[in-house]
Amino acid sequence: MPINRRKPYKYKVQKPREKKTQKRDLTAVERAFAVGASMHSMATNKEIAALFDPPTTKDAIAKLVRRIRDRADQEGISITNPTLYETLPGRGRPELLDDAQKKRIIEIVTQDRAHREKEPLQAIKDGDFDELPPMSVSTFENVMYEARYARRKPGWKPPLTEQEMQDRYKWALAHNPDRYKEGDNLGFNFRKCVYTDETPARIGEQRGMQRAWFLPDEKYDLDVKHNRVQKYCKLQFYGAFTYNHKGPCYIYRHEKEDEKVAAEAALARENAERRKQATSAQYHARAALQEIDPNDRNLRSRKHQYTKKDDYTRGARQRGGIDGYRYREKALKKVVPWLKDLRRQGINTILLEDGAPAHTSCIAKDYLSVHQIERLPWPGHSPDVNASEHAWPWIRRHITKEMPQSTCEDECRRQWEQQ
Repeated sequence: MPINRRKPYKYKVQKPREKKTQKRDLTAVERAFAVGASMHSMATNKEIAALFDPPTTKDAIAKLVRRIRDRADQEGISITNPTLYETLPGRGRPELLDDAQKKRIIEIVTQDRAHREKEPLQAIKDGDFDELPPMSVSTFENVMYEARYARRKPGWKPPLTEQEMQDRYKWALAHNPDRYKEGDNLGFNFRKCVYTDETPARIGEQRGMQRAWFLPDEKYDLDVKHNRVQKYCKLQFYGAFTYNHKGPCYIYRHEKEDEKVAAEAALARENAERRKQATSAQYHARAALQEIDPNDRNLRSRKHQYTKKDDYTRGARQRGGIDGYRYREKALKKVVPWLKDLRRQGINTILLEDGAPAHTSCIAKDYLSVHQIERLPWPGHSPDVNASEHAWPWIRRHITKEMPQSTCEDECRRQWEQQ
Protein backbone atom coordinates (compact mmCIF):
# COMPACT_ATOMS: atom_id res chain seq x y z
CA MET A 1 0.00 0.00 0.00
CA PRO A 2 1.55 3.35 -1.00
CA ILE A 3 2.33 5.81 1.72
CA ASN A 4 0.22 8.98 1.68
CA ARG A 5 2.50 11.87 2.60
CA ARG A 6 -0.18 14.56 2.29
CA LYS A 7 -0.84 16.57 5.39
CA PRO A 8 -4.36 16.31 6.77
CA TYR A 9 -6.54 19.26 5.65
CA LYS A 10 -9.06 20.71 8.01
CA TYR A 11 -12.23 21.23 6.04
CA LYS A 12 -14.92 23.85 6.79
CA VAL A 13 -12.60 26.04 8.80
CA GLN A 14 -13.84 29.61 8.56
CA LYS A 15 -11.55 32.17 10.03
CA PRO A 16 -13.17 35.37 11.17
CA ARG A 17 -12.45 38.15 8.73
CA GLU A 18 -11.19 41.29 10.39
CA LYS A 19 -12.33 44.44 8.67
CA LYS A 20 -9.68 47.10 8.37
CA THR A 21 -12.18 49.91 8.76
CA GLN A 22 -15.73 50.16 10.01
CA LYS A 23 -18.17 51.45 7.40
CA ARG A 24 -20.18 54.44 8.47
CA ASP A 25 -21.56 57.60 6.87
CA LEU A 26 -19.91 60.89 7.74
CA THR A 27 -22.07 63.64 9.10
CA ALA A 28 -22.54 66.93 7.27
CA VAL A 29 -20.04 68.69 9.58
CA GLU A 30 -17.44 65.94 9.06
CA ARG A 31 -17.87 66.12 5.29
CA ALA A 32 -17.40 69.90 5.28
CA PHE A 33 -14.33 69.61 7.50
CA ALA A 34 -12.74 66.93 5.30
CA VAL A 35 -13.42 68.81 2.05
CA GLY A 36 -12.10 72.12 3.46
CA ALA A 37 -8.94 70.57 4.90
CA SER A 38 -8.19 68.68 1.67
CA MET A 39 -8.85 71.56 -0.74
CA HIS A 40 -6.78 74.06 1.26
CA SER A 41 -3.91 71.55 1.68
CA MET A 42 -4.07 71.76 5.44
CA ALA A 43 -3.36 68.02 5.67
CA THR A 44 -3.08 64.98 3.47
CA ASN A 45 -6.04 62.71 2.83
CA LYS A 46 -4.41 60.00 4.92
CA GLU A 47 -3.99 62.35 7.88
CA ILE A 48 -7.56 63.60 7.53
CA ALA A 49 -8.91 60.03 7.43
CA ALA A 50 -7.04 59.16 10.63
CA LEU A 51 -8.74 62.01 12.54
CA PHE A 52 -12.20 60.38 12.45
CA ASP A 53 -13.39 57.79 14.96
CA PRO A 54 -13.50 55.12 13.67
CA PRO A 55 -10.95 56.13 11.04
CA THR A 56 -11.80 56.02 7.34
CA THR A 57 -9.55 55.61 4.30
CA LYS A 58 -7.74 58.16 2.19
CA ASP A 59 -9.57 56.89 -0.91
CA ALA A 60 -12.90 57.65 0.70
CA ILE A 61 -11.77 61.24 1.41
CA ALA A 62 -10.57 61.64 -2.19
CA LYS A 63 -13.90 60.37 -3.60
CA LEU A 64 -15.80 62.67 -1.25
CA VAL A 65 -13.89 65.73 -2.43
CA ARG A 66 -14.34 64.77 -6.08
CA ARG A 67 -18.08 64.28 -5.67
CA ILE A 68 -18.54 67.62 -3.96
CA ARG A 69 -16.58 69.44 -6.67
CA ASP A 70 -18.50 67.75 -9.50
CA ARG A 71 -21.84 68.47 -7.92
CA ALA A 72 -20.95 72.11 -7.30
CA ASP A 73 -19.94 72.50 -10.95
CA GLN A 74 -23.10 70.80 -12.24
CA GLU A 75 -25.48 72.84 -10.11
CA GLY A 76 -23.47 76.08 -10.43
CA ILE A 77 -23.27 76.80 -6.69
CA SER A 78 -20.45 77.69 -4.35
CA ILE A 79 -18.39 75.02 -2.64
CA THR A 80 -19.44 76.50 0.70
CA ASN A 81 -23.16 75.88 0.10
CA PRO A 82 -24.47 73.70 3.01
CA THR A 83 -26.77 71.68 0.71
CA LEU A 84 -23.75 70.03 -0.88
CA TYR A 85 -22.90 68.33 2.38
CA GLU A 86 -26.40 67.49 3.61
CA THR A 87 -27.51 65.29 0.69
CA LEU A 88 -24.81 63.59 -1.29
CA PRO A 89 -25.72 61.82 -4.52
CA GLY A 90 -26.10 58.10 -4.00
CA ARG A 91 -24.57 55.31 -5.99
CA GLY A 92 -26.06 54.26 -9.33
CA ARG A 93 -27.39 56.24 -12.25
CA PRO A 94 -29.71 59.22 -11.72
CA GLU A 95 -33.47 58.89 -12.08
CA LEU A 96 -34.40 58.43 -15.73
CA LEU A 97 -37.97 59.67 -15.31
CA ASP A 98 -39.40 62.36 -13.09
CA ASP A 99 -42.77 62.22 -11.31
CA ALA A 100 -44.66 63.91 -14.15
CA GLN A 101 -43.31 61.43 -16.70
CA LYS A 102 -44.18 58.47 -14.48
CA LYS A 103 -47.69 59.82 -14.09
CA ARG A 104 -47.96 60.16 -17.85
CA ILE A 105 -46.96 56.49 -18.31
CA ILE A 106 -49.77 55.39 -15.98
CA GLU A 107 -52.26 57.59 -17.85
CA ILE A 108 -51.29 56.03 -21.19
CA VAL A 109 -51.54 52.46 -19.89
CA THR A 110 -54.89 52.92 -18.11
CA GLN A 111 -56.69 54.91 -20.80
CA ASP A 112 -58.62 51.92 -22.23
CA ARG A 113 -58.86 48.14 -22.25
CA ALA A 114 -56.48 47.64 -25.21
CA HIS A 115 -53.61 49.47 -23.50
CA ARG A 116 -54.21 47.65 -20.20
CA GLU A 117 -54.01 44.21 -21.83
CA LYS A 118 -50.97 44.98 -24.01
CA GLU A 119 -47.70 43.28 -23.10
CA PRO A 120 -44.91 45.65 -21.88
CA LEU A 121 -42.57 44.83 -24.77
CA GLN A 122 -45.36 45.23 -27.31
CA ALA A 123 -46.38 48.59 -25.84
CA ILE A 124 -42.83 49.93 -26.22
CA LYS A 125 -42.52 48.56 -29.77
CA ASP A 126 -45.85 50.11 -30.79
CA GLY A 127 -44.54 53.53 -29.77
CA ASP A 128 -47.03 54.16 -26.97
CA PHE A 129 -44.33 56.08 -25.04
CA ASP A 130 -42.59 57.95 -27.88
CA GLU A 131 -43.31 61.27 -26.19
CA LEU A 132 -41.22 60.15 -23.20
CA PRO A 133 -37.48 59.40 -22.92
CA PRO A 134 -36.45 55.95 -24.20
CA MET A 135 -36.94 53.29 -21.57
CA SER A 136 -36.48 49.57 -21.19
CA VAL A 137 -39.14 47.00 -20.30
CA SER A 138 -37.78 46.78 -16.75
CA THR A 139 -38.02 50.55 -16.28
CA PHE A 140 -41.62 50.56 -17.52
CA GLU A 141 -42.58 47.66 -15.26
CA ASN A 142 -40.89 49.23 -12.23
CA VAL A 143 -42.89 52.43 -12.75
CA MET A 144 -46.13 50.42 -12.73
CA TYR A 145 -45.09 48.33 -9.75
CA GLU A 146 -44.18 51.41 -7.70
CA ALA A 147 -47.70 52.75 -8.32
CA ARG A 148 -49.16 49.42 -7.00
CA TYR A 149 -50.19 48.24 -10.48
CA ALA A 150 -49.61 44.65 -11.55
CA ARG A 151 -50.59 42.36 -14.39
CA ARG A 152 -53.43 40.37 -12.86
CA LYS A 153 -56.21 38.15 -14.05
CA PRO A 154 -59.27 40.32 -14.84
CA GLY A 155 -62.50 39.63 -13.03
CA TRP A 156 -65.48 38.43 -15.07
CA LYS A 157 -68.24 38.62 -12.50
CA PRO A 158 -68.40 41.15 -9.65
CA PRO A 159 -68.91 39.95 -6.08
CA LEU A 160 -72.21 40.13 -4.27
CA THR A 161 -73.46 43.49 -3.11
CA GLU A 162 -74.61 44.08 0.45
CA GLN A 163 -78.27 43.78 -0.57
CA GLU A 164 -77.65 40.51 -2.42
CA MET A 165 -75.86 39.07 0.60
CA GLN A 166 -78.80 40.04 2.81
CA ASP A 167 -81.22 38.38 0.38
CA ARG A 168 -79.15 35.20 0.38
CA TYR A 169 -79.07 35.22 4.17
CA LYS A 170 -82.86 35.60 4.42
CA TRP A 171 -83.35 32.83 1.85
CA ALA A 172 -81.02 30.51 3.79
CA LEU A 173 -82.92 31.14 7.01
CA ALA A 174 -86.26 30.46 5.31
CA HIS A 175 -84.99 27.22 3.71
CA ASN A 176 -82.87 25.88 6.54
CA PRO A 177 -83.15 22.05 6.64
CA ASP A 178 -82.52 22.06 10.42
CA ARG A 179 -85.27 23.81 12.36
CA TYR A 180 -84.25 23.45 16.01
CA LYS A 181 -80.76 21.96 16.05
CA GLU A 182 -78.16 20.80 13.59
CA GLY A 183 -79.03 17.50 11.99
CA ASP A 184 -82.70 17.26 13.02
CA ASN A 185 -83.91 17.59 9.36
CA LEU A 186 -87.18 19.12 10.51
CA GLY A 187 -86.89 22.21 8.30
CA PHE A 188 -87.05 22.57 4.55
CA ASN A 189 -86.78 19.24 2.73
CA PHE A 190 -84.30 19.56 -0.13
CA ARG A 191 -84.93 15.96 -1.10
CA LYS A 192 -88.10 17.02 -2.87
CA CYS A 193 -86.23 19.52 -5.06
CA VAL A 194 -85.87 18.75 -8.74
CA TYR A 195 -82.54 20.19 -9.86
CA THR A 196 -82.25 21.35 -13.45
CA ASP A 197 -79.45 23.06 -15.32
CA GLU A 198 -77.59 23.28 -18.63
CA THR A 199 -73.92 22.58 -19.23
CA PRO A 200 -72.01 23.30 -22.47
CA ALA A 201 -69.61 21.09 -24.38
CA ARG A 202 -67.08 23.54 -25.81
CA ILE A 203 -64.16 22.92 -28.11
CA GLY A 204 -60.80 24.52 -27.28
CA GLU A 205 -62.06 26.48 -24.29
CA GLN A 206 -59.46 28.69 -22.59
CA ARG A 207 -59.83 30.56 -19.33
CA GLY A 208 -57.46 32.76 -17.38
CA MET A 209 -55.04 33.44 -20.25
CA GLN A 210 -55.59 37.20 -20.33
CA ARG A 211 -53.75 39.64 -18.06
CA ALA A 212 -54.15 43.40 -17.66
CA TRP A 213 -52.63 46.27 -15.69
CA PHE A 214 -54.92 47.41 -12.85
CA LEU A 215 -55.02 48.14 -9.14
CA PRO A 216 -56.47 45.57 -6.72
CA ASP A 217 -59.74 47.53 -6.39
CA GLU A 218 -60.15 47.93 -10.19
CA LYS A 219 -60.73 44.23 -10.88
CA TYR A 220 -64.36 44.72 -11.94
CA ASP A 221 -64.09 48.07 -13.75
CA LEU A 222 -65.63 48.19 -17.20
CA ASP A 223 -62.28 48.63 -18.97
CA VAL A 224 -60.75 45.79 -16.92
CA LYS A 225 -63.51 43.21 -16.46
CA HIS A 226 -63.26 40.56 -19.15
CA ASN A 227 -65.78 37.93 -20.16
CA ARG A 228 -64.70 34.33 -20.15
CA VAL A 229 -63.01 33.28 -23.36
CA GLN A 230 -65.54 30.98 -24.95
CA LYS A 231 -64.70 29.02 -28.04
CA TYR A 232 -67.11 27.26 -30.35
CA CYS A 233 -69.95 25.65 -28.39
CA LYS A 234 -70.71 22.24 -29.81
CA LEU A 235 -73.92 21.66 -27.85
CA GLN A 236 -75.84 22.46 -24.67
CA PHE A 237 -76.88 19.55 -22.47
CA TYR A 238 -79.94 19.93 -20.22
CA GLY A 239 -80.76 17.47 -17.45
CA ALA A 240 -83.14 17.14 -14.50
CA PHE A 241 -82.89 14.87 -11.48
CA THR A 242 -83.97 14.52 -7.89
CA TYR A 243 -83.09 12.12 -5.08
CA ASN A 244 -83.31 8.50 -6.33
CA HIS A 245 -84.97 9.62 -9.57
CA LYS A 246 -83.36 10.61 -12.83
CA GLY A 247 -85.37 12.83 -15.11
CA PRO A 248 -85.28 13.41 -18.86
CA CYS A 249 -82.50 15.16 -20.72
CA TYR A 250 -82.30 17.22 -23.87
CA ILE A 251 -79.45 18.32 -26.13
CA TYR A 252 -79.67 21.82 -27.58
CA ARG A 253 -78.10 22.33 -30.98
CA HIS A 254 -77.50 25.51 -32.92
CA GLU A 255 -80.82 26.68 -34.28
CA LYS A 256 -81.03 26.74 -38.07
CA GLU A 257 -82.68 29.47 -40.10
CA ASP A 258 -85.69 27.36 -41.09
CA GLU A 259 -86.20 26.44 -37.42
CA LYS A 260 -86.13 30.12 -36.45
CA VAL A 261 -88.74 30.98 -39.10
CA ALA A 262 -90.97 28.11 -37.98
CA ALA A 263 -90.63 29.18 -34.33
CA GLU A 264 -91.56 32.80 -35.15
CA ALA A 265 -94.63 31.63 -37.07
CA ALA A 266 -95.72 29.33 -34.22
CA LEU A 267 -95.19 32.11 -31.68
CA ALA A 268 -97.26 34.52 -33.80
CA ARG A 269 -100.17 32.03 -33.91
CA GLU A 270 -99.91 31.51 -30.16
CA ASN A 271 -99.96 35.27 -29.50
CA ALA A 272 -103.01 35.67 -31.73
CA GLU A 273 -104.84 32.93 -29.81
CA ARG A 274 -103.86 34.44 -26.45
CA ARG A 275 -105.05 37.88 -27.60
CA LYS A 276 -108.36 36.41 -28.71
CA GLN A 277 -108.85 34.60 -25.39
CA ALA A 278 -107.89 37.68 -23.38
CA THR A 279 -110.24 39.91 -25.33
CA SER A 280 -113.14 37.46 -24.85
CA ALA A 281 -112.42 37.14 -21.13
CA GLN A 282 -112.33 40.91 -20.73
CA TYR A 283 -115.64 41.29 -22.61
CA HIS A 284 -117.41 38.83 -20.34
CA ALA A 285 -115.85 40.41 -17.24
CA ARG A 286 -117.00 43.87 -18.26
CA ALA A 287 -120.50 42.62 -18.95
CA ALA A 288 -120.68 41.04 -15.50
CA LEU A 289 -119.40 44.20 -13.82
CA GLN A 290 -121.88 46.32 -15.78
CA GLU A 291 -124.70 44.24 -14.32
CA ILE A 292 -123.36 44.80 -10.82
CA ASP A 293 -122.56 48.55 -11.06
CA PRO A 294 -123.81 50.35 -14.21
CA ASN A 295 -122.39 53.70 -13.00
CA ASP A 296 -118.75 52.50 -12.88
CA ARG A 297 -116.81 54.62 -15.39
CA ASN A 298 -113.59 52.59 -15.13
CA LEU A 299 -114.97 49.64 -17.07
CA ARG A 300 -113.41 50.91 -20.30
CA SER A 301 -109.99 51.50 -18.76
CA ARG A 302 -107.09 50.15 -20.85
CA LYS A 303 -105.09 49.29 -17.76
CA HIS A 304 -106.00 45.59 -17.85
CA GLN A 305 -106.49 45.19 -21.60
CA TYR A 306 -104.30 42.91 -23.70
CA THR A 307 -101.67 44.98 -25.52
CA LYS A 308 -98.66 44.37 -27.73
CA LYS A 309 -96.42 44.30 -24.66
CA ASP A 310 -98.18 41.12 -23.48
CA ASP A 311 -97.08 39.13 -26.56
CA TYR A 312 -94.46 36.42 -26.21
CA THR A 313 -91.22 37.36 -27.93
CA ARG A 314 -87.90 35.65 -28.53
CA GLY A 315 -84.71 36.90 -26.93
CA ALA A 316 -81.78 38.47 -28.79
CA ARG A 317 -79.46 35.51 -29.30
CA GLN A 318 -76.59 36.53 -31.55
CA ARG A 319 -74.66 33.33 -30.72
CA GLY A 320 -77.59 30.96 -31.08
CA GLY A 321 -78.25 30.45 -27.40
CA ILE A 322 -81.35 29.38 -25.51
CA ASP A 323 -84.36 31.64 -24.97
CA GLY A 324 -87.66 31.11 -23.22
CA TYR A 325 -89.37 29.63 -26.27
CA ARG A 326 -86.73 26.96 -26.90
CA TYR A 327 -86.57 26.22 -23.17
CA ARG A 328 -90.32 25.62 -23.01
CA GLU A 329 -90.60 23.62 -26.23
CA LYS A 330 -87.53 21.42 -25.83
CA ALA A 331 -86.94 21.05 -22.09
CA LEU A 332 -90.06 21.89 -20.05
CA LYS A 333 -92.39 19.86 -22.24
CA LYS A 334 -90.28 16.83 -21.28
CA VAL A 335 -89.79 17.68 -17.60
CA VAL A 336 -93.40 18.62 -16.76
CA PRO A 337 -94.88 15.17 -17.69
CA TRP A 338 -92.14 13.54 -15.63
CA LEU A 339 -93.00 15.76 -12.64
CA LYS A 340 -96.68 14.90 -12.99
CA ASP A 341 -95.80 11.20 -13.06
CA LEU A 342 -93.84 11.63 -9.80
CA ARG A 343 -96.85 13.40 -8.30
CA ARG A 344 -99.11 10.48 -9.22
CA GLN A 345 -96.64 8.19 -7.41
CA GLY A 346 -97.09 10.28 -4.25
CA ILE A 347 -93.77 12.12 -4.54
CA ASN A 348 -94.19 15.85 -4.00
CA THR A 349 -91.61 17.89 -5.88
CA ILE A 350 -90.59 21.51 -6.27
CA LEU A 351 -88.70 22.71 -9.33
CA LEU A 352 -85.39 24.49 -8.77
CA GLU A 353 -84.00 26.62 -11.61
CA ASP A 354 -81.26 29.22 -11.64
CA GLY A 355 -81.77 32.81 -12.72
CA ALA A 356 -80.92 32.36 -16.40
CA PRO A 357 -83.00 34.61 -18.72
CA ALA A 358 -84.57 31.56 -20.36
CA HIS A 359 -85.76 30.25 -16.96
CA THR A 360 -87.22 33.60 -15.82
CA SER A 361 -88.97 34.42 -19.11
CA CYS A 362 -92.73 34.89 -19.19
CA ILE A 363 -93.13 31.98 -21.60
CA ALA A 364 -91.53 29.52 -19.18
CA LYS A 365 -93.19 30.88 -16.02
CA ASP A 366 -96.67 30.92 -17.60
CA TYR A 367 -96.25 27.36 -18.83
CA LEU A 368 -95.31 26.14 -15.34
CA SER A 369 -98.20 28.07 -13.79
CA VAL A 370 -100.73 26.51 -16.17
CA HIS A 371 -99.54 23.01 -15.22
CA GLN A 372 -99.40 23.91 -11.51
CA ILE A 373 -95.68 23.27 -11.08
CA GLU A 374 -94.28 24.86 -7.94
CA ARG A 375 -90.98 26.72 -8.33
CA LEU A 376 -88.44 27.33 -5.57
CA PRO A 377 -87.49 31.02 -5.21
CA TRP A 378 -83.95 31.52 -6.47
CA PRO A 379 -81.48 33.80 -4.64
CA GLY A 380 -79.28 35.68 -7.08
CA HIS A 381 -75.68 34.53 -7.68
CA SER A 382 -76.14 31.26 -5.78
CA PRO A 383 -74.72 28.36 -7.79
CA ASP A 384 -73.98 26.53 -4.52
CA VAL A 385 -77.73 26.02 -3.98
CA ASN A 386 -78.19 23.98 -7.15
CA ALA A 387 -76.94 20.43 -6.72
CA SER A 388 -76.52 20.05 -10.48
CA GLU A 389 -73.68 22.60 -10.40
CA HIS A 390 -71.76 20.16 -8.20
CA ALA A 391 -72.84 17.15 -10.25
CA TRP A 392 -71.55 18.32 -13.63
CA PRO A 393 -67.81 18.27 -12.68
CA TRP A 394 -68.19 14.83 -11.09
CA ILE A 395 -69.99 13.48 -14.16
CA ARG A 396 -67.30 14.89 -16.47
CA ARG A 397 -64.48 13.33 -14.44
CA HIS A 398 -66.33 10.02 -14.09
CA ILE A 399 -67.33 9.47 -17.69
CA THR A 400 -63.97 10.46 -19.18
CA LYS A 401 -62.32 7.53 -17.39
CA GLU A 402 -64.16 4.99 -19.55
CA MET A 403 -65.77 7.06 -22.30
CA PRO A 404 -64.66 9.70 -24.78
CA GLN A 405 -65.62 13.34 -24.48
CA SER A 406 -69.27 14.21 -25.08
CA THR A 407 -69.12 15.82 -28.50
CA CYS A 408 -72.31 14.44 -30.09
CA GLU A 409 -75.91 13.86 -29.05
CA ASP A 410 -75.75 10.06 -28.95
CA GLU A 411 -72.75 10.05 -26.58
CA CYS A 412 -74.33 12.61 -24.24
CA ARG A 413 -77.62 10.75 -24.07
CA ARG A 414 -75.93 7.36 -23.58
CA GLN A 415 -73.70 8.67 -20.80
CA TRP A 416 -76.66 10.32 -19.05
CA GLU A 417 -78.63 7.07 -19.11
CA GLN A 418 -75.69 5.00 -17.84
CA GLN A 419 -74.68 7.38 -15.04
